[in-house]
Amino acid sequence: RSRLVAKEIKKDDRTDLFAATPPLEAKKMLFSLAVTEGVGYQRGDWKKGMKLDFIDIKRAYFHAAAKRDLYIKLPEEDRKEGHCGKLDKSMYGTRDAAQNWEEEYSNWLIEIGFSRGIASPCVFYHSKRNIRVVIHGDDFTLLGYEESLDWFIEMLKKKFEYKHGGRLGPEDKDDKAIRILNRVVSWDSEGIKYEADQRHAEVIIEQLGVKWKQGISTPGVNPSDTKDEEGDDENLEPTDATRDRAAVATGNYLSQNRSDIKYTVKELSRHMGTPKVKDARKLTRFAKYPLTRPRQVSRYDYQ
Repeated sequence: RSRLVAKEIKKDDRTDLFAATPPLEAKKMLFSLAVTEGVGYQRGDWKKGMKLDFIDIKRAYFHAAAKRDLYIKLPEEDRKEGHCGKLDKSMYGTRDAAQNWEEEYSNWLIEIGFSRGIASPCVFYHSKRNIRVVIHGDDFTLLGYEESLDWFIEMLKKKFEYKHGGRLGPEDKDDKAIRILNRVVSWDSEGIKYEADQRHAEVIIEQLGVKWKQGISTPGVNPSDTKDEEGDDENLEPTDATRDRAAVATGNYLSQNRSDIKYTVKELSRHMGTPKVKDARKLTRFAKYPLTRPRQVSRYDYQ
């Protein structure tokens, strides 16, 4: 696969070149609404309830018009002496490409009857067709009844190239599991299950070298229960500090989906500016926790 990407140099501090992303809770809200009586389904009829569609827009930025006069060096196979290219569409790597794409899909959604969210500009609702949409970059997650989702896809065909990742739902014909943003979402007779990518926990275990050690039952301990040891306040060697920062960054990403490690990761993050020996010891302890608890599954049962 080949992708043409520009490299625009930042020459100013423009704060208006901004594109929003929704909070992860926006997608989680769709899962909760899908299994809520009176919203996602009617009493005693959950098999005919709403479903979730997952759609990926292909080459999303190239659908958005360029808003500035931007000139690029032509790729080698098209290069001619004294010639350059002027962009008609937003190219990956240009500073306002994401913003232009956000404006493109927002205008289109409003044009076909959606209202834009107030709390997040990446959330939309179609009141007449009862469809909710959460957009993260080029990923569309929709909640609605089957006929409404089919209508949306027909409208989408007229506007963008896309890939339909799947349709999760309660009927036997529906998909039962899908991966989105490297998270796993599944649907069964009890409702929807959601969990983080297990690989992040495995990465932390590998980074800290605790793979063959004994696991523990909690991610951290109360600071008052720990005693300082000699050399605890010495700074880590640069290579060790870099390793530990990477492990904490992985834990920080994982904690978006694992409430059991949120507090511990937050405390570890506070000291990663200049990590010390005692911080490394706490981090090594934390890395043993996924050995005992490699997964945490969030359940959205019918309610």
